[in-house]
Amino acid sequence: MASIGTIIGPTTNNTRNYKARVVAQFLGINLATTPDFVMNVDNHTEEYLAKYPSGKVPVFEGANGLSLIDSSAIAYYVASQAGSNSSLLGQTADETAEILQYMFFTEADLMPAIAGTLYSIQGFMPYVKPSQVYSEEQLFRFLGVLDAILLTKTFLVGERITVADVILACDLMTVYTAYLTSEDRKKFRNVTRYFKTMINQPAFKA
Repeated sequence: MASIGTIIGPTTNNTRNYKARVVAQFLGINLATTPDFVMNVDNHTEEYLAKYPSGKVPVFEGANGLSLIDSSAIAYYVASQAGSNSSLLGQTADETAEILQYMFFTEADLMPAIAGTLYSIQGFMPYVKPSQVYSEEQLFRFLGVLDAILLTKTFLVGERITVADVILACDLMTVYTAYLTSEDRKKFRNVTRYFKTMINQPAFKA
């Protein structure tokens, strides 16, 4: 099967890059990668910035000429390449709306809280204690929201994995590997169960 395009960015230690690649694994889609990409070097070149002025990674260059710069939009596009019956997309208008709802929640609410909590600790931005404390409060608040949602659910939408689950699980990776304590994991036990269910899928291990 010919590649649908290339996801450009670091292939290790970049959870945003993982999203589309995990989707591709779930659906058996050929997606090219750039294993030699060096973060903060290759995305700062004149050539890269001429195409992608924000310098964001990952980006996607489709075999058909399409360019995308948002990791969740890339993941959604890759999911769509399996056709209208893609198992990761909604099969009805209602399912599609729910999937988009959780994608937007993850990117607009959860990710800013994750970034505000972790980035200063990891040295990606200056440490300002009031901002970090506020971000942690928001992170725990949104984890609580998810914990309530997942009380009676295995997956976010219906009884199967969708692209919304892949995106959420990828965005939770850094939180679970680098921040939450064992007590935190117990407190948000439904989210912890869900996260373990997702990352133990074969597509996440490929």
